[in-house]
Amino acid sequence: MEDCKPQAQPSKQQMKMQRMDSDSPYRLLYCSSKGDKWGVIKELEKGVEPNLADYDKRTALHLASCEGCKEIIVLLLEKGADVNSTDRWGRTPLSDARSAGHEEICKILEAHGGIDPMGLDSQSPCYEIDHTEVDMNEATLIGEGAYGEVYLVKWRGTEVAAKTIRSSIASNQMVKKTFLRELALWQNLRHPNIVQFLGVLKHSDRLIFLTEYLRNGSLYDILRKRGRLDPLTAVTYALDIARGMNYLHQHKPHAIIHRDLTPRNVLQDEAGHLKVTDFGLSKIAQEKDVNGYKMTGGTGSYRYMAPEVYRRESYNKSVDVFSYALIVHEMFQGGPSNRADAPEQVADKRAYEDSRPPLSSYVYPEPIKIDSKLISDYQSIMCDITLDRECIVYLIIAFTSTQTNSMAAAAAA
Repeated sequence: MEDCKPQAQPSKQQMKMQRMDSDSPYRLLYCSSKGDKWGVIKELEKGVEPNLADYDKRTALHLASCEGCKEIIVLLLEKGADVNSTDRWGRTPLSDARSAGHEEICKILEAHGGIDPMGLDSQSPCYEIDHTEVDMNEATLIGEGAYGEVYLVKWRGTEVAAKTIRSSIASNQMVKKTFLRELALWQNLRHPNIVQFLGVLKHSDRLIFLTEYLRNGSLYDILRKRGRLDPLTAVTYALDIARGMNYLHQHKPHAIIHRDLTPRNVLQDEAGHLKVTDFGLSKIAQEKDVNGYKMTGGTGSYRYMAPEVYRRESYNKSVDVFSYALIVHEMFQGGPSNRADAPEQVADKRAYEDSRPPLSSYVYPEPIKIDSKLISDYQSIMCDITLDRECIVYLIIAFTSTQTNSMAAAAAA
C-alpha cells in the first residue's frame, strides 16, 4: 500500500498523480508509524513540524514510541520533538511505550525527560477503567450494530463512545476470554486511520469498552447522502482506509484481520479523514459458534463478505481486500452492488455462483476496470492490502486522464 521511501526517477506524470498524497504533512505520521526512517527524514527536510499531531493530538513521537521504532524516536528527539506531548486522553510517548512493553524505548524517553502521567505502574492492566468513571445511566444511545449497542458517554471530561457486547454473545465464557485477549491487543494499536481504543469498564455487569467518538458519522452516511463521490474524494478516502487496514495487516507478531469491513465500520473524524473501527469484534462473535459465525443481514455485512467467509472456510487477510474493493467500487459507482437483491442472496451468489458486481464503466472506465481486477483476483494478486497504494495511483492516473479527455472534448465542442 504505502511506501514512504523515495522512488528512483519517477516520471512527471507519476509525480503529478501522487502529489496530493505525498504533499500531505500527515505523511510524517504515517512514516513514523511504519518505521520508515527515510520517509521521516524526507518529511522533516520539507520543513514539516516534528510536533505535528493528528486530530487526537497524537504526534509522530507517540506513534513511533508505540511501535518501538528506536531510530525514528532518536531522530525526532534530535529534531526537537516534545518528549512529553500529550494526546487527547493525556497519554505521552512514554505512556504508549510502556503499555506496549518497549523497555529500551522507555529508557530513551526517560533519558530525555519523558514522564508518564498515566501511572502505568499499577497492578491492573492499563486498559481497565473503573466503571464509576462512566455513568451509563446518563448515556445516550447513538447506534446499534451486529454485536451490541453504542452509547455516547462522558469520560474524564471528553465525549467517547461506549460499546456494549450483546448479552447473547457475552454470556459465553469463551467469548469473554477472547474479548479480554483482544483488549490486550487493542490497547497497543495507534494509527491515524484506525479508531482509538481507550479501555474496558472493569467491575461492570456487562462487557463495555470505550473508543474515541467521531461525530461526523460513517462512510455509509456519507455515501447515502452524497451518492457517487468525486474522483479526488474517492481516492483520498480509499487511501485512508488502505492505510488503516495495512497497519492492522502488518501488525506483529500476528496480523489483525477485520473480517467485517463495511462502510458502516469506517468513520470520519472532524478533519475529514477516515478511520477503520470494530476490527476484531467478529473474532469475538465467532467464538460463540465453533462451526463459524453468521453476521446479521441487517447490518449490511453480507454485501461485503468474501465468499470463503460465507462458506465458512479457512481464510486469511485477503478477505479484507475483497471487502475493501467492494467499498472502493461503491465510492466510484455511487451505491452498493446488486442493491436490488437481499444482502444474504448477494453473498450466496458470490460464494456459490462466482457472481461479481456489475461494473458501469461509463462513469470512470479505467478505474472501474482496475477495481474489477481487484475484486475478481483478490486472493491471487493480494493477500493483504499492502499493494493497494499502487492500485490507487493507477486510479488517480485514470481519473485524471478521464477528466482531461472530458475537458478536451468540451473545449473542442
